[in-house]
Amino acid sequence: MTAAAIDVRGLGKDFGAVRALDRLDLEVREGEFFGLLGPNGAGKTTTVHLLATLLAPSRGTARVAGHDVAREGLAVRRHIGLVFQETTLDRDLTITENLRFAARLWSLPDRVARPRIDAVLRQFGLWERRNDSVRGLSGGLRRAADIARGILTEPRILFLDEPTAGLDPRARRALWEQIRGLRAASGVTVLLTTHYVAEAEPCDRVAVLDHGRLAALGTPSELKRAAGVDSLEEVFLAHTGHRLPEGEGDGG
Repeated sequence: MTAAAIDVRGLGKDFGAVRALDRLDLEVREGEFFGLLGPNGAGKTTTVHLLATLLAPSRGTARVAGHDVAREGLAVRRHIGLVFQETTLDRDLTITENLRFAARLWSLPDRVARPRIDAVLRQFGLWERRNDSVRGLSGGLRRAADIARGILTEPRILFLDEPTAGLDPRARRALWEQIRGLRAASGVTVLLTTHYVAEAEPCDRVAVLDHGRLAALGTPSELKRAAGVDSLEEVFLAHTGHRLPEGEGDGG
């Protein structure tokens, strides 16, 4: 049996009187492409932030890359890459400068950082734009730079929180081609949250969250078969009762 990259038991988070995540049980296997779906406020981003040690749990436990998120935060962070919903690149720096800055933050020596930076620039089609300011990039190139930075440390686990939000269909398609290439080359575990439900069709397994609780879990085929429907969008509607905003079910 494949080892667990992420092991969650009774994980929950409260913000005052608001229960953002109830008691989540979840396991993501090493090398798996795992999708986390749900309407706004379902607990998707809260889950990612808990697993990435950006929030402290209110209850339960989670282990990421074998380390407890509450007690071994530094060890967890050494094994993960994280791409936020909104870019966190410095818009006044070039792509290369952003990557060099990230390398310094992670204490990567120059002899390691330089070839890695060159590799990710080429891998994500950024080489010709490497000296361009982030401010002048298209949304698709900016997201590619975000992900390039997220994998610079060669993480075992990559969190993608709404990575294609705001991109046009062509840019979304190009970004997914790059992510598929990354997975094929490195075998990295990917946990994806997305509003574009069709983007989760290639996932090995999918979890649906609603009101901070796990509503469904399985492969896309299993979930569609169990619900008696033909698409993940219909699975989403069946388990949450939320209609997707126009344009968010087709995945481009």
